[in-house]
Amino acid sequence: MSGFSDFMDKVGAFASKAAEKTKDVASAAATKTKQVSRIAKLNMDISGQKDTIKKAYTELGKLYYEAHHDAPEEGLAQVSQQIDMAMATIASMEEEITQIQAAMAIEAAQKDVSFESVVDQTEAEADVEVEIHEEEPAGEESHQEPPQEEGQEEFHEEPHDDGPRWD
Repeated sequence: MSGFSDFMDKVGAFASKAAEKTKDVASAAATKTKQVSRIAKLNMDISGQKDTIKKAYTELGKLYYEAHHDAPEEGLAQVSQQIDMAMATIASMEEEITQIQAAMAIEAAQKDVSFESVVDQTEAEADVEVEIHEEEPAGEESHQEPPQEEGQEEFHEEPHDDGPRWD
């Protein structure tokens, strides 16, 4: 029985080592998870700080433009001109919108179109005759080829061909 006892001791030692290794792997996995989680959080915080900087740059540029757009410093004149041109374009587009809206309002007022006037006009035209023609449902149409003139080539399209062909 000593052979069986030795075997069981070896199995127990192996199981103990396996349990230790499993514990080590689980501990390493937990550590890695914490590290990856921390990196993700830091990356999100960095992104938030970059957004703060971008907003501050925008505000700084706006304040500078408002204070110095008439006489910008040498390196900033081109950017200031771009802003001036974009603002002039926006003003022009807004003026065009205002003109179109005004024209639409005048046109609507001149036509004086209302639901009631359309209904009254429709009632006045109530004696209109309507003719209804029945059409054959799709797929049941008779397919007749137009007569062909003498000497004219006939066009054929084959369903599984590389394209149309002329006879």
